[in-house]
Amino acid sequence: MKGLIAVALVLVLVSLMGQAQRGTGSADKGALMAADLAFAKATAERGLDGWLSWFAPEARIFPPGEAIIEGIEAIKAYYLKTGFDPKPLTWKPAYADLAASGDLGYTVGYASWPATDDKGQRVTRGSKYLTVWKKQADGSWKVAADLGNAAPPMKP
Repeated sequence: MKGLIAVALVLVLVSLMGQAQRGTGSADKGALMAADLAFAKATAERGLDGWLSWFAPEARIFPPGEAIIEGIEAIKAYYLKTGFDPKPLTWKPAYADLAASGDLGYTVGYASWPATDDKGQRVTRGSKYLTVWKKQADGSWKVAADLGNAAPPMKP
């Protein structure tokens, strides 16, 4: 199943990259980078409420070792059940790209957060992430899909 998800995401990215080369402007990419940074700021300020405020109603997440979680209410229930607190997460997009249509794009970057290891020591954990964004009817960008995997912590 993980392989199928990975293949699907690669196909989406290849499609977006090919379309983006046909004329998506850097100002549009800048708007998507700004949305990702605003998403990080809202999360740092308001925790889970700030995090969820950036998700589209039909959004999907891909928790490791779990089924795909679909829809904002199911995502919220999952996070509440697991005790997920995104407030200590910090992240920064490395780049963004958009489809030529301008209504779908993605950001890729690095994240880090404080954690406690199995020896009780405070450590910093890290991940790489891919966030797929969809432009909403009101012109705002919302997260359509979000996933990440382990990586070294983000450098300051």
